[in-house]
Amino acid sequence: MPSVLGTAYYTAGQVTTLVQELLNDQGGNLFGVPPNPSTALEPYMVNLIPYMQAAYRKVQAALANVGDETFKTDNVQVIVPAVAIPDPGFQTSILYTTAPPNQLPSNLVTPLKLWERQAGSTDDFTEMIDMTDNGGLPSIIQQETLQMWEWRTDGIYLIGSTLATQVRIRFQSCLADPTDATSMIAVGRAINVVAYFTAGLASGARGAPNASQWTEIGDDALEDLVCSVVKRDQSFGRRRKSYSWRSGRGTFI
Repeated sequence: MPSVLGTAYYTAGQVTTLVQELLNDQGGNLFGVPPNPSTALEPYMVNLIPYMQAAYRKVQAALANVGDETFKTDNVQVIVPAVAIPDPGFQTSILYTTAPPNQLPSNLVTPLKLWERQAGSTDDFTEMIDMTDNGGLPSIIQQETLQMWEWRTDGIYLIGSTLATQVRIRFQSCLADPTDATSMIAVGRAINVVAYFTAGLASGARGAPNASQWTEIGDDALEDLVCSVVKRDQSFGRRRKSYSWRSGRGTFI
């Protein structure tokens, strides 16, 4: 069974090399990666990038589900404009589609905590109340602070404030998909897991009878990677959500 050891982070090209070895295609005659997103492989070849992207997301989701700090981003700040006319029926929002500086980061999966302070000030940030699982936002007249927030329909919703407010966001994030051979696989020691799943998906697309074995090997390797994260965090006295990929609790990002 091929195995690659080395630095913590690898490139998509190194994953490709391992996948080709796993699938007995060392010369890259059947499975490959275009040198850049604008070029194409020969028509008879399988482009590994889409399968590698799916495998990479699967690994990320599994690790994020057990609280791997790789997928926690903090201190991203946005500005929420002041409400022009206070109105208990009004709500404002921070979305992926709103214009900067009132825009969600593209790598945000789920917000974890929000803090606020008056825009332009050097005051301490004050933590806001998460109303997502507490009945949602109440209908109240706006004050000088936002006070609370709710996550729904892929957006952060707020009552609004009579003052422009600077909001600091801590959130669960995802990593950028690989797009060519130089793209980084920015999950430590994950090259084998990503390669196994990529091999299973790519060979399955060609109807290979042993495609499922690579998925099974990938599942076992992923369980080991997840367990290493859980074990590491238990040394700090933290409790993590249980994880078993075979139980179907994992989800793709």
